[in-house]
Amino acid sequence: MHSFPLPNHPKYLYEPIRYALKGKGKRFRPILVHLSGRAFKTDPDDMMKISLAVELLHCFTLIHDDIMDSDDLRRNMPTLHKRYDISSAILAGDGIFTISQLVLNSIGNKPEIFLQLYNETVLEICEGQALDKDFENKEDISLEQYIEMVEKKTGALLGSCCYLPAVLSGKPNNFINELKKIGKQLGIAFQIQDDLFEIFGDERNMGKSLGSDIFSNKKTAIAIEAKNSFPSEWKTIVEQFDGKSLVNVRNFLVENKIRDKVEALADDSFKFAYNSLSDLGFDKKSELYRFFKIIQGRHA
Repeated sequence: MHSFPLPNHPKYLYEPIRYALKGKGKRFRPILVHLSGRAFKTDPDDMMKISLAVELLHCFTLIHDDIMDSDDLRRNMPTLHKRYDISSAILAGDGIFTISQLVLNSIGNKPEIFLQLYNETVLEICEGQALDKDFENKEDISLEQYIEMVEKKTGALLGSCCYLPAVLSGKPNNFINELKKIGKQLGIAFQIQDDLFEIFGDERNMGKSLGSDIFSNKKTAIAIEAKNSFPSEWKTIVEQFDGKSLVNVRNFLVENKIRDKVEALADDSFKFAYNSLSDLGFDKKSELYRFFKIIQGRHA
């Protein structure tokens, strides 16, 4: 995305946008769009526009998410609001979101339908972010509530990556709705993996300091399971956590089988996605099925 053509003026807007777009992310959302588009023989130009729009939207959400979470690093780079300031970051995020809308509006086949579906996705992401922030002020959050939150915050966009190319190809609504569910289940599994990586991952690969979720008492899948299973012990861990005690946290989560339980939760979502793909006619050799397997086996 760093090569996306942008004006130079006003610098206050476009310099931060360029900085945000040059980050080296996984780009697996555009890959998912392309694999879905190839499966449904979507027009390549339109497929590229969908890919660009969803990655721009993802970038926009990360900018605002970093501000709300006061994160300092993203992909081994200072977050946008740290590199510039909060006002610049908010404006750049708004600009990126608007550009994503303009990209979708250039789709040749009924762009108004895409803008409608796209903005429904955006609203779901906002709802998920609102739930996530609301959880910070609540002590007792269930895994069911967590699943609802990540289905919106992470799963909604992945659902769009799966089904938007199918819309262009004229697939029926029931088929499209199944693809949306598949993408959302992938999003749930993906977010649970990220929760685990935030504690068990490699800081160099994550591009940020590990353990920040514990510092901020985020209601992640692993934190919810730990608190529900060992409330007093987990309370002590959170209160005494200083970043240097991450090894002790890892040992606690492994020895008490909490890591295993949370990994099994992610596997359940992957299994749902695989079974649903099979029901739609995708076998184990299909590109989508194999890509899901790659995601399931990823490491941080």
